[in-house]
Amino acid sequence: MNDLSTEAARRRAIAWATALAANTPLEPQAYEQGLLDEYAVGALSLEQVLRLLDERVKHVLYRSRATQAFREEALSELLAEARAWNEQHGITGLLCYSDRQFVQLLEGTAAQVDLLYARIQRDPRHRQVTTLSTAYDAQRFFADWQMAFITAEEGEFHWVLTSLQQTTHSASLAEQYVRDSHLRTLLEAFSQA
Repeated sequence: MNDLSTEAARRRAIAWATALAANTPLEPQAYEQGLLDEYAVGALSLEQVLRLLDERVKHVLYRSRATQAFREEALSELLAEARAWNEQHGITGLLCYSDRQFVQLLEGTAAQVDLLYARIQRDPRHRQVTTLSTAYDAQRFFADWQMAFITAEEGEFHWVLTSLQQTTHSASLAEQYVRDSHLRTLLEAFSQA
């Protein structure tokens, strides 16, 4: 095995490994690349990188359309079910509902988030489940919530969706119209503008 005691050697090894993984599911995302960069300059050991990779949080942000309008009682039942499942499986996040549309952020270990998202995709209460973002990070944005919940007014919901789906300057426009602190956190974390 090559000696990786110098920054140059670590950079060559990282360049080789990332080139090998390019355009595959193993290609490093931003969080992983950041850890590799810290390893390259000697700020983290390989053991620390591996530990941080094991502890990383997976975020899945999606939107969907309800097959029928949810009344307050149905939303309460959905939330009770979601919060119980999430508490049992270490999932946190945010659910936003407006006029038969959902936007939801799931966060937790990759295995638990993937399991839940697969269940959500099969749930007959909604359709057109569209993934807006999948990413890894060191932190949760809604760590104190098994499922934070927002019922957004139609105009505010429009700006949230526009900002999350487009790569234009819609995030700055959304900031003018989105007042809810949870939705602003979501926009700050996931807007592509």
